Amino acid sequence: MNKTNLYPNTDTTDYTQNALEYWFNTYNPQYFLTVQFPIHQRTPNLHLSNRRLHKVMLKFEKIILGKHWYRKHIPFIVIAEHGKTSSNWHYHVLIYDCNFDFFQVQQVFQQASEQLHLPHEVLLVKPIYSNGVNGYSSKEIVSDLHYHFDTDRIITSEILFDLPRKSPTHIPQSQKQVQNHRK
Repeated sequence: MNKTNLYPNTDTTDYTQNALEYWFNTYNPQYFLTVQFPIHQRTPNLHLSNRRLHKVMLKFEKIILGKHWYRKHIPFIVIAEHGKTSSNWHYHVLIYDCNFDFFQVQQVFQQASEQLHLPHEVLLVKPIYSNGVNGYSSKEIVSDLHYHFDTDRIITSEILFDLPRKSPTHIPQSQKQVQNHRK
């Protein structure tokens, strides 16, 4: 949905942001990555910015998992943002189901930034200790009176890499009820 077609509504926006935060929490993300490209690579074009993000995340997966990374892929959810003072895109990435410790993940992102000739501060990764980070990620998502919101801003790793959907290791209780009802 195109952001310009939305007429924001405070009540539905709060509901949508809370629902997204709940959804993010069901995946129990371990790491929070902020990707903000150098000034000469920033763009208001979401498609072009997504291609640059694709290169960064692909490099991360290949370094940490090897050449057959797509077989054991580390899943994540990306939220695209403009920020307060710019029309250029930057990203918040929630990484989950990662069997690597924080030091390893941090080292891999440093290697990725070196190999892609990016300054180290472009990729800032932090461990997640509280649920507040998930709410922070959805702060720019707005919805109209009909609960429509810009879904192009939320990108799963399967969509970014065009991979078959990987089931999460933790299935939310509400989803289990739906699955049991279908049987």
